[in-house]
Amino acid sequence: MGTLTKTEWAKLRDGFATQSLLDAVDELDTLRGLLGDDGTKPPVLRNQLLRLHQLAMAVINTGAEGQVEALFELAGELEDEVFDMLEAVTRLHDTLSTLTALQPKDID
Repeated sequence: MGTLTKTEWAKLRDGFATQSLLDAVDELDTLRGLLGDDGTKPPVLRNQLLRLHQLAMAVINTGAEGQVEALFELAGELEDEVFDMLEAVTRLHDTLSTLTALQPKDID
């Protein structure tokens, strides 16, 4: 990846809050609780999100241009992984919705 232009730097700084990556870690921790994770070994995704936050802080807040490529490479990989999870959860939800839609009205 080449050098970022001033416009690209501004777009990156103005368009993304690194705090949102920490919020994503919190969301993942919520999912862990819902899935019955005993909390002894965090999922790889959690560590990857924290690494992404570290890269984003370095790039966005301190202008570490040498880490821009690693930032977007990891972000792309995680986006693909999370999309796969989203599709799996959507299929699970669809299956459960199909079943609950068949519930007789007199059963609560």
